[in-house]
Amino acid sequence: MAEIPKEDKAYLIEMRAIATDRNGNETLVGLTEEETEFYLDYSRRSISGPTTDEDRDRYIALNDKHEPARISVISAESELRVDKPSKH
Repeated sequence: MAEIPKEDKAYLIEMRAIATDRNGNETLVGLTEEETEFYLDYSRRSISGPTTDEDRDRYIALNDKHEPARISVISAESELRVDKPSKH
């Protein structure tokens, strides 16, 4: 299972970047468990040192998959708020 650091989790939830897959694992929206593990690992490694071109290319491809899915979640939430606003 992808380990999402506690200090990152609140931010990722706020950004609508986390989903739960059918097995109950937390993943980044639009990514599989394995892709999430790679993405998070690469994010950590890229801060602390050099990475390979192959890893960078894979990270970019996964980001290109993740971001549109995340934006879709935000759009769906926005539409729900417009279509069914809460009653206060």
